[in-house]
Amino acid sequence: MSRQQFYLDHFKRYYQRGLKAHRKGEHGLARMSLLKAAEMLYKLAAESEGELQKVRKKKARRLLQLARSMPEHTSSVSSKGGAAAKNGDVAATNSEKWIVNELPDVKMDDVAGLEDVKDLIRRRVIYPFQHPEVTEKYRKQKGGGVLLYGPPGNGKTMIARAIAAEVDATFFSVKCSDIISKWVGDAERNLQKLFEAARERSRAVIFMDETEAIVSRRGGDSTVMNRVIPEFLSQVDGLDGRHSGLLLLGATNRPWDMDEAALRTGRFGELIFVPMPDLPARRRIIAMNLDGIPLSEDFDLDVIATRTEGYTGADLEGLCERAKDAPYEREIASGEDQRLEAADIMSIIDDMRLSVTKRTIAKYEKFRSGD
Repeated sequence: MSRQQFYLDHFKRYYQRGLKAHRKGEHGLARMSLLKAAEMLYKLAAESEGELQKVRKKKARRLLQLARSMPEHTSSVSSKGGAAAKNGDVAATNSEKWIVNELPDVKMDDVAGLEDVKDLIRRRVIYPFQHPEVTEKYRKQKGGGVLLYGPPGNGKTMIARAIAAEVDATFFSVKCSDIISKWVGDAERNLQKLFEAARERSRAVIFMDETEAIVSRRGGDSTVMNRVIPEFLSQVDGLDGRHSGLLLLGATNRPWDMDEAALRTGRFGELIFVPMPDLPARRRIIAMNLDGIPLSEDFDLDVIATRTEGYTGADLEGLCERAKDAPYEREIASGEDQRLEAADIMSIIDDMRLSVTKRTIAKYEKFRSGD
């Protein structure tokens, strides 16, 4: 799926959801959905040109105005995750509006490469939910906490969304830095509300991005962290036993900064390393980002994928975006159809600065080995 198609599909979904909620008087849900629709439309506009870009920006501005004119509260939510949870919503009060829950539509097969990681996640995380009788037969646990860690820009968030979709769970997504910074003094209460909202669902995934922000190593003089970490640990302690339908997913680029107490069994008991994309993954990422772009006959995806070892998924996306500039400008100047040449992308590969250094990779390897 191309990036434009991804944005367009999500725009349509959020737009229809927002209009439907607006007609029902569910103002909180309508507001959130239309804000997300506007966000997708702005991203679509950035990928567009000329008059189409102007039209999409204009419509996005109108959606923003409509959404912001609506009350921020939402209608009550089913205690067991019924229709409201299926459609996605925000928590009921202003202090909880940062807790966005939805049912993601991305699956594991949409994640490029990382086959070993996906196999591990299916075996440890997804199968226990999809096959409860077999899980019970072999006394395998389901629920609990899993920490995804690795270099930035390699799909940890996408994997978390895919897990929620595979197990048909409501997806709660928060940045831990929001819990700490947006309501100073209320961090512990924010954590309580997050877990309470998730436990009301029969099946839920809490995704906590930037996990190190909320469970960093203790020992300093931060009174906030000295209160927040014990609250977090009390919420997740024995999670796999108390609520088998609740899965906690964390993601961090800095696992070495996390408090060791959070990495014990019963908390983030499962650590899964999400590495840099391998050769097949790089090839697929490049192909997805160049989908629909006219390519020259000498453009060899295998050669490009081989030459981009050490690139993150985000690096590859940036590489393709920059490479498209050359044929784009040639066509504007000449007025004739152009194609993306192998030389266009190779010239960028030769001088592109990568976002993850070999020194950083070595640091992850050291953490994995436990040294």
